[in-house]
Amino acid sequence: MTDHTTDRLREQTSALWAEVLNGPAPTDSDNFFQTGGTSLKALRLCARLGTVLERQVPVKVLLKNSSFGAFVNALEKTEA
Repeated sequence: MTDHTTDRLREQTSALWAEVLNGPAPTDSDNFFQTGGTSLKALRLCARLGTVLERQVPVKVLLKNSSFGAFVNALEKTEA
């Protein structure tokens, strides 16, 4: 994955994360569930991110990687 692609993935994920949680842009250590996330919001984030990325983003990726940095890293590794 190129740096440009990684930056774009991070920006898109950050924007949707902040929008779904109705909060500021996340830092790498921000935990989705400790900053107001619920299972319904997790489903919403993964569905919207899947639409933007044009691929499936299973909610289990967020459940297993609930900090922003870990979530982005997991998304990078699962990039088709």
